[in-house]
Amino acid sequence: MRSDIEKQSHWTTAAEQKLRHVKPHAARHGDESQPHARVEWLIDNHRAYDALLSAVRDARESILISQLAFDSDCVALKPAGQECEGSSVLGAILEVSTAKHVNVDILLNTTLLLDTAKPLRRWMAKSGHDCSRVRVRGISRFPQLLHAKMVIVDGARGFLMGSPFVNGYWDESHHAPVDLRRPRRELGGRPVHDISVAVEGEVVQQLATVFAELWNAADGRGPEPWNAADDWGTQPSAATARRVPARTQAEGPLRLVTTLPSKLRNPKDEGSVATLEALLDGIAQASELIYIEHQYLSSRPVVAALRDALARHPDLEIVMFLNQNPDVTAYRGWQNARLTESGMLDHPRVGLFTLWSAGAGREQASVSINQVFVHSKVVIVDGRWAMVGSANLDGVSLDSYGSDFSSALLRRTFRDVRNVDVGLVFRDDAYASASQGSVRELRNRLWTEHLGQGANIDSRPEAGWLSAWRGRAAENVAALNSVSRKPACGSFLLPYSVQPTPRRQLKDIGITAPIDLQYEPSWLEVHCSPAWVRNMFL
Repeated sequence: MRSDIEKQSHWTTAAEQKLRHVKPHAARHGDESQPHARVEWLIDNHRAYDALLSAVRDARESILISQLAFDSDCVALKPAGQECEGSSVLGAILEVSTAKHVNVDILLNTTLLLDTAKPLRRWMAKSGHDCSRVRVRGISRFPQLLHAKMVIVDGARGFLMGSPFVNGYWDESHHAPVDLRRPRRELGGRPVHDISVAVEGEVVQQLATVFAELWNAADGRGPEPWNAADDWGTQPSAATARRVPARTQAEGPLRLVTTLPSKLRNPKDEGSVATLEALLDGIAQASELIYIEHQYLSSRPVVAALRDALARHPDLEIVMFLNQNPDVTAYRGWQNARLTESGMLDHPRVGLFTLWSAGAGREQASVSINQVFVHSKVVIVDGRWAMVGSANLDGVSLDSYGSDFSSALLRRTFRDVRNVDVGLVFRDDAYASASQGSVRELRNRLWTEHLGQGANIDSRPEAGWLSAWRGRAAENVAALNSVSRKPACGSFLLPYSVQPTPRRQLKDIGITAPIDLQYEPSWLEVHCSPAWVRNMFL
């Protein structure tokens, strides 16, 4: 046991790291005197993990982690062919905690739907590692989840991570259709496309404030299995945290937004729907293009805003990347219903696409093909406004889980049920170009990956943006149907289909050539979300 002086010293360090003011960096564009943040886009998880582990290994005082899930065996792999296979995420954190006396606070879920804190605590208690400077707390607000995925290192560098720390979500930008390093447990072994972002500057202080409020609101504050909580004493009061207004810097280049359930921080807390408010504001500004790359689209307010934007601006185009087979299978029906009801499923100025990957098949005349699971949460408006974070375009991430249901009983039962989500809104000023950290850079990098090198991504074609997207999708369909014109190995886009299974989806868009399909979910997987049911009990 440490002395009382040592205990007090640790508590002060942890509290200061959560709440201290971070000196802002100079702006990258426009007025250099403004305290803009430094922004780094981390597209696909091998890049996100590389940047995160680099920051972790440089940590000197504290690491704060909020996650949906954190598996003890999560590995940050390297791209195929490199000598080093990868590094344990938890191992890197424990190593720096022990060697450099860095304090680590990890906030996870302890709800009936998903208890990810218990297995991590159990592993740490039995591992034999020195976990004396690591604390784990859990949020239990059934049926709501802690969905925010953020890491804050030394109060100076913040990460909004796209994925949970679970091996099934790792992938590299190549998105190989088959990679034995991707376990089938979570997403059926599918490649995964995701986006994270690293930031420095004043916004990191705001992220730390949100973390402190969530930490103080967490359940299970008693002694942990290894008695770390007893050893470290009382946490800083939530009253000491500087409150982050819902619309802080509404017209600024970067601001934090949250979704929070009511009564989370105190009995009178009304929660937050600032993510939805900011998203609707962004969509309302659109005049030329709305680009959406998301795991789900079922939110009625968002779909209504998109439809209204199309009606207001006759030149507006919408490009959307969505999953045809989400992990929570109810979303397939909800998403297709919203697209159909709104008229966007076949609207001439709306393009719906999905992401696939291809490689050499097991038979000579076939091509190996797999769906890429899109886990991104990105909305870009006119190449100058963007939202990136953990919130899906669904009721539970934005305002009310009940709004996704059609049944009056279920709408009432789940009314105002919201997860905990965190996001950032980015706005390019008049001087922004495709420089690092700009919205335009994010759009260009994503479009280069999806459309391929050589595609026109800088200026709108005379026939409109959708002409390029639909043209490339048609080329990919033709390539899959031609033995001599198979698509190049790697990811590519195809038109979206409302059919229930990958094989029927490919047939629906006109692919008739023999293919070696790598993901063929069963009837149960298509309709009953067995992976989520399993996670409730394991």
